Amino acid sequence: MIDKLPEDSFTWSRWRAFNLFNELNIAARYPDIIRFRETIRFHAIGYHHASRLRCRPKPDCYAIMFLKDGAFSWCHLTEKEFDETFRRIR
Repeated sequence: MIDKLPEDSFTWSRWRAFNLFNELNIAARYPDIIRFRETIRFHAIGYHHASRLRCRPKPDCYAIMFLKDGAFSWCHLTEKEFDETFRRIR
């Protein structure tokens, strides 16, 4: 189950530290995100509605926090990508 995290978990330094392609070898495009959703689920630890963030707010998106190699980092997924990736475990 992916947890809703506090807004202040999503910082600039954690955002700058993450790139789906570099970290998980997944292009940040809908078909790849859906194809590799199990990998995303494995590394994802939480989310927050991106429109409510102070750091990089974005409408119609979710911020997803990852833990990989002992480091926290995050990126945005659209609402559609979030639903397709996490709907069975929310």
